Amino acid sequence: MWYVMLVAVIVAGVSMQVAFGEEAVEKKKIKLFILSGQSNMVGSGDSTQLPERLRKGNDRVLMFEGGKWQPLRPFKKADERQKERLGMTDCTFGPEIAFGDEMAKAWPDETIGIVKQAWGGTGVLAWHPNWSKEQADRTNDGEKGPLFKVLTGKVRKACESADCEIMGFVWMQGGADMKEVPLGKEYLSNLKAVVEGVRKETGVPDLPFVLGSYRPDGMPDDLTGIDVSKYPDLKRPGGVYVLQAQYEAQMELAPAKMVPLRDLETHPRNVHFNTAGQLELGKLFAQAYLELVEGQAAKESESAGEE
Repeated sequence: MWYVMLVAVIVAGVSMQVAFGEEAVEKKKIKLFILSGQSNMVGSGDSTQLPERLRKGNDRVLMFEGGKWQPLRPFKKADERQKERLGMTDCTFGPEIAFGDEMAKAWPDETIGIVKQAWGGTGVLAWHPNWSKEQADRTNDGEKGPLFKVLTGKVRKACESADCEIMGFVWMQGGADMKEVPLGKEYLSNLKAVVEGVRKETGVPDLPFVLGSYRPDGMPDDLTGIDVSKYPDLKRPGGVYVLQAQYEAQMELAPAKMVPLRDLETHPRNVHFNTAGQLELGKLFAQAYLELVEGQAAKESESAGEE
């Protein structure tokens, strides 16, 4: 009889711990950041190369996965291709790990939350709020379904699970839209639809937007009037249009900031960032975000003073 009582006590204790954990998250105020995009947002960083504190995570930097808030950490198992070509043995990660860590440093007394939805090799039309299979199939993404609904649905569930303040939207995407000139020329209008859609769905009309943009050595941020033939790395026909659109997005989607990506480490003979590259990418996104919001705060303060 005693062991039955002991088991009952243990089970009750576990139940209380689970309930307490869920209740604690519900009562937490979380500064939530939305991350989305394609392969370098999905990430090919190697979890085994991370320090233990980033590999295991903690209760102050969270991610919303599996329908619940939990410590931010690498969780996506390396696929067979990554195991074979890159020698990975455990989990992969993207810029969220370093980004979350930097945000925690910026707000040492706050809880940081990451909601990430990303899919490699995917065009911006797959995230368009007015999604159609026909349009998404222009980049062979029709079978993936309306990713805008997936992204915003995940954010909505995350906010239902805790007291969230939505702080920013970080975007790493564009390669799939460089394949054709018409797609490249439409990129800015399609990206605007995504960002404005996220701002509308979240109810934050001035949600800060940060995006990454590749820049080969020597290429300026503003590509107006440049001779693209000077940049052999820019091989895709629509590439120059996408890169210029990402630069112009800073003005068109203000408050927004483009992060020019130069010299980030990649895997050998590969366009995907390795562990060091992903950690640097996350830090660059964090730095850009903080500079953006500090600049916005300064402008608002200046305007208030003039009044």
